Amino acid sequence: MHRRPARAVLVFALAAALSGTACTPLDVQAALAITDVTTGWLDVGFDNLGRNKLVPTISFSLRNVSEQRLRTLQLNGVFRRCQVLYADQPEPEEPVSPPDEAAGTCLGEDQEWGSALVRAVGREGVVPGDGLGPFTMESGLGYTGEQSLAEMLDHRDFVDVKIELFVKHRAEQWAKLGEFPIERQLLTQ
Repeated sequence: MHRRPARAVLVFALAAALSGTACTPLDVQAALAITDVTTGWLDVGFDNLGRNKLVPTISFSLRNVSEQRLRTLQLNGVFRRCQVLYADQPEPEEPVSPPDEAAGTCLGEDQEWGSALVRAVGREGVVPGDGLGPFTMESGLGYTGEQSLAEMLDHRDFVDVKIELFVKHRAEQWAKLGEFPIERQLLTQ
């Protein structure tokens, strides 16, 4: 009769020990390094009215710089146009997308200008030191025009764009990996 309680205690202790290590949240921002970043404006051909169309795009890779296997990673890229501030107009006090001076990005508009979701790695995971990608994200929104593609990038009404990259590890909360300005350069497929 004493064997059942001893077994139950052993099973409980083992489950507690395993769940303690499995539930420790990973600092996914520190575990991943972003490499080989290219941003620009992708020529996606013509819209339904026969005009040239350009969309903001980023291509990048990731490297597991942690000492453990990373499993089940999702990536989300949020594109935002730079907020245009007119003369004597103050910046918002608590913007949704503040500028990042280190990254060289602008104050972003509150409204998203497109997003992209990518499943980076499944349950098989990625071992320490290994890389993932390349990944490409493009916005569904962009600029259209009848002028040449180069003229579109130089147009006086052209508003620059940035992308904010987020990562989700397993069922944890989304964490910001970084942000990048979309360079005014033409990319082709």
